[in-house]
This record gives sequence, structure tokens and C-alpha cells, in this order.
Amino acid sequence: MSNVTLEKRVVISFRDIYPRLTTTYASHGMYYYPARFIPQVVRFFIDKYTKEQEWIIDPFAGSGTVGVEALMTNRNAICIDLNPVIEPLLKAKTYLPDWCPDRYFNLKDAPIYKPKWSRIKDWYPQEFLEILEKMWGVYYENPHPLVLIALFKVSRRFSFADDQVPKIFRSKKKKSEIEEMLKKGNYEKMILEFFEKALKDVYKASMEFKRYYRGGTCIAKGGIDIVNYELDREVNHLLTSPPYGMAHEYIRSFKLELAWLGYDDKQIRNLGKLEIPYRPEETIPKIDIQSDTYEKFYKRIEEKNPKIVKVYEKYFTSVLGVFERLGKRIIDYIGIFVGNASFSGISPPYDQIFIEHLENCGFEHITTYVDVIKSRKLFRKRKNASPNGIETESLVILKAKR
Repeated sequence: MSNVTLEKRVVISFRDIYPRLTTTYASHGMYYYPARFIPQVVRFFIDKYTKEQEWIIDPFAGSGTVGVEALMTNRNAICIDLNPVIEPLLKAKTYLPDWCPDRYFNLKDAPIYKPKWSRIKDWYPQEFLEILEKMWGVYYENPHPLVLIALFKVSRRFSFADDQVPKIFRSKKKKSEIEEMLKKGNYEKMILEFFEKALKDVYKASMEFKRYYRGGTCIAKGGIDIVNYELDREVNHLLTSPPYGMAHEYIRSFKLELAWLGYDDKQIRNLGKLEIPYRPEETIPKIDIQSDTYEKFYKRIEEKNPKIVKVYEKYFTSVLGVFERLGKRIIDYIGIFVGNASFSGISPPYDQIFIEHLENCGFEHITTYVDVIKSRKLFRKRKNASPNGIETESLVILKAKR
């Protein structure tokens, strides 16, 4: 690491700077999304480096934190993600409600909506699935963005998928819960009551967003292969939190939601294949990674695990390729929030690799803010190569020289 980079590192706590902002305030917590970009970091970048009505692009938009914060500070945002769920999620999160449907469902003679995903029956008791098919049938006849999110919650709750784990799987705990639900009977009443409560919670979050709303435009684009995406216009800033290392399970985590949105087996499978660790090498545009730090850690990982070094190469080729291509259209600042996830127990300094490469692509490194809050220290003391998870995260700031 160069002395210049060391001098530009600032220890910070984003949560302490914005003590009144929680990770779920306004509409940020409307629907669960794994590894969400925390709003305090986004607000810090917006306040310090942007002006009202400027445009910000997030190429790894996830749950849409940048889009929500943009509209609460009178900025404009382009939120892009491989996961198609970003579109209905951001539509609901940035919705300005003037009403909330309280008696939405009448399931008598309701139309039936059957998902195209062949495995849908594996994830629900037949008794619950028949009711959900009617509820989704009614929804598609009269769609509403807030109802959709409440339906997502219902469709998760009454499935065999574990509610507390991002990647869907049938846990013993959830199976036991479903068995208890089935013993109670009167399934339709139980499910509709849960929906009404979920809708009230979603509406409450939407009303809170409305109170904070200050203006601007938010464009959401889902199902986008960002690794091959070209930006057709200039944008003031880029702010993002890319997936960390090998942690790419977003499509796999949202199979149920995608099924209810109408995606079939082939579409879901093809989206999953575009997540960086799983995608074919020929689908990743080649770039010349200009980072001595990258090369040093490449050799270390290759010596320890030749198979994992291929994922390491895919990751940095893909992510740096996105920054390099989009960077040609960025006028002012780039902000990258990242933690040093490991490859076979070896944690390369992502921030330093990003800086070294982007300094060779027309950007000047301004500052790196190192968050002292160990915000994603999940699953500590695991029996794997990195038992304590990610211990620090950094917000790298670069400025276009042109």
C-alpha cells in the first residue's frame, strides 16, 4: 500500500454521524434484502459530494438504498441490478401513497394465478398454495405496488422457506411452524389476516418515506447484466456497494419472489448463471487489471487454492470492468463501499485494488473512509477459512480528473 493511500485513510463511524437514521427508517426496511447498503453511508456521500438535482448511478443497486436516499435529498438516481426484484421493490419504496386498500381480497370466484416455475409446489403445502394462487390472481387483475410487497411477505411466510436466512432452504424449524399452522385449520382467514397486517406495515413505511420525500427521479432497471452494460449518457456520480468476493446468492435468495412475478425455470436459471462466481468466463469482457496489489494476492491465493483463484480473477475482472466502463461517463465522484471478504481465508484489500486500477483509468483517489463499526460481522466463529467474517468496511472516494 502506498504512503499516499495511507495518508488518505480516515477512520469514521457513519452511524455516529447520522444517529437519527436507522438502517430501516422510512421505506428502507419495507422488505428484507440480504447485505443491504446501509443508508447512513449513502447519506454521507450525498451530503458531502453531491448537489441537489444531480444524477447518481448505482450499478449494483440491490434493495435500492441509493434510489430511496436520492429522492429524500432531491437527487436523481439510476438503480441497476441483475435481480429483477429491484423494479417492483423500488416502485414500492418510492411510492407516494394517498390511500391504502384495506379490503383488497375477495377470494370467492377469484381468478387463479399459477407461477411458471416448476418447483413452486415443493415450497408450499397444497392447502396454502391454492389460497396464494387466488390472492395473486386478484392482484394481477388490480395491481398495486404496496400490495405486491405485502404479498411477497405472505408468500414467504406461508412457504417452507426459512424466514431468517437469505438463501431459500427448508429448515426443520420452518417445517415445524408450517405443521402447526396446518393443525389450526381455517387457512384462508389466517393467511388474509397476516396479509392485512403486512399491508399495514408496508403502508406505514411508505407514509414515512412520503414525509421525507424532497423530489427527484428514480429509474430502476432490473434483470440487467451489469458486467456487459454500457451507459449511454453522462452521470454526475457513481455510488455503489458491489457484492463482496464470493458472496453472490441474490437470485437464489429470491426464487420464490421471481416465481410469483412470472419468471419460469429457464429465466431464473439464466439469471443465476450471470452472478459473478457462476458465470462462464467467456461472458466477462477482458480487461487489463492495473494493480500490483491484485497481482500479489493472486499469487498467494493461487498457491493455496488454484480453483478459488479463478473466482478471484472473475470477481475483480467483472467488478473493475463495470467501474472502468461506467467511469468513462462519470463527471465527478465515484464512491465504492466494500469490505474485505476472503478467498480461501485470504482477504485481499479490495479498496486498494480498486484505487490502483481506477487511478490508471482517469480518477484521483481523494479519501478512504474506514468504518469502525463492524456492521457485517455475521456468522462469527464459523468452521471455515474466514470464521469471523468481514470485520471492517471502507468507502473509497475517487474524482474524475477530466
